[in-house]
Amino acid sequence: MTETKSLLRLLFRRDTVVAHIRDGPIDIRTLTDAVDVSRPTVHRSLNELQEHDIVTETADGYVVTPYGELLFDRYQSMLSKFTDIQENSDLLLGLDDASLISDSLLDGATYTKSLPFAPEMPISEVEAFVRSAATVRGFTPFIVGRYASLFHEQQTSGSLDAEIITPPEVFEYTSQHWKAQFEEATHEGLDWLVVDDRLPFGLLIEEEPSESVCVVVDDEGTLRGVIQNDNPDAVSWGRDLYDRFRRQARRPEL
Repeated sequence: MTETKSLLRLLFRRDTVVAHIRDGPIDIRTLTDAVDVSRPTVHRSLNELQEHDIVTETADGYVVTPYGELLFDRYQSMLSKFTDIQENSDLLLGLDDASLISDSLLDGATYTKSLPFAPEMPISEVEAFVRSAATVRGFTPFIVGRYASLFHEQQTSGSLDAEIITPPEVFEYTSQHWKAQFEEATHEGLDWLVVDDRLPFGLLIEEEPSESVCVVVDDEGTLRGVIQNDNPDAVSWGRDLYDRFRRQARRPEL
């Protein structure tokens, strides 16, 4: 672990140097001009990188070793993932339990955040997600009017086959406040289940015509945003998590 941390610190300090050498071979004068630092600093950088077998000197100039290429690619991938998470911190702070979130969900994900001047952007993304789907399974700890209307419209038009899990109080609220829409949607096949365990966030899984997963993050009823991914590993994670709650769910009394 100590060696790994040392390599990460080295790459973080010298990533600009490595990036320019990757375009090489490159001589030290050209490298010094490219990175715009002093020649002694470039010398120190090259010595450190050579000590760790990331860079080597050839007759044509400095080049990155095959090992260095693999290491630098992994470093850039890690940095990109770290940046994605940091840039969406205001959304991710709405999560109660980050341990339920898989790396596969975040790897290459699309984030849509609720903004002060556009608070309904995430709701629009959820609507687009459901409208494009023929089959959806999911769970949600909360309900909004646009969701109720959306599932009613899609289910009664024959465009959607859906199974939804909510807490009992969400079921009761929906069946009472949107009684006509609720009855029509369930009559047309909307399968509604309830679970007593606390649902950590909203989750939708599109299974047809394509496969995709959508996580809806709220903070005590305030929508923070959505995370979407069509990576097969992310979809698999979504299915596993859904099935975990599905096994505990029951059909509510109407």
